[in-house]
Amino acid sequence: MRDVKLPEVRKAEILDAAMKLFTEKGYLQTTTQNIINEVGISRGLLYYHFKNKEEILYILVEKSVKPLIVQMEKIVEDTSLTPLEKLNQFLQTTIIQEDTVTEETVTLQETVQLEENRYMMDRFYHKFIEKLLPLFTQIIEEGKEQNIFQVDYPYETAHFLVTGYVFVSNDLKLKKSSLDEMKVYLQAFKEVLAKSLDIEVSALEG
Repeated sequence: MRDVKLPEVRKAEILDAAMKLFTEKGYLQTTTQNIINEVGISRGLLYYHFKNKEEILYILVEKSVKPLIVQMEKIVEDTSLTPLEKLNQFLQTTIIQEDTVTEETVTLQETVQLEENRYMMDRFYHKFIEKLLPLFTQIIEEGKEQNIFQVDYPYETAHFLVTGYVFVSNDLKLKKSSLDEMKVYLQAFKEVLAKSLDIEVSALEG
């Protein structure tokens, strides 16, 4: 009797195989045929689950940031934290920590930096912003209600700040900016954030 796997199981196998090959061979050197051979499936089955190699990469990147979104949701919903504490933890969560860097995250970072993937990543960043925006807005609204933040347009302000933060920080990564350069931009963002919310920038140093 033929072993028929559940679609989600087969999809996960394809993603795992693609990630393995991207890490070993590089994204550009990996073909859909390589992925097909690695999983041991037909070409039709691969295209049943994914349109192309770019879609596989998109889903791998999306999967890699899911833990980040979950962590941010926990921060926002934590009633023991003040809006300012939530804001600081929100900032800390979006900074890549050295202990979270793995071979896979390095491979994905190098892959998304390729010129061929700029359009795809632009689409991804917009989707990422859609997920971050309501969370960031909720923090600002809480701060406004508690008279900690002085801001007339919480949602619109959050939209400008999140969009700028996501696109500028990722543009710096594309340019392979040094850690010192990244720190300067982060400090500049904190100053913009402090002015937007009418708080002292020293409150964002935590």
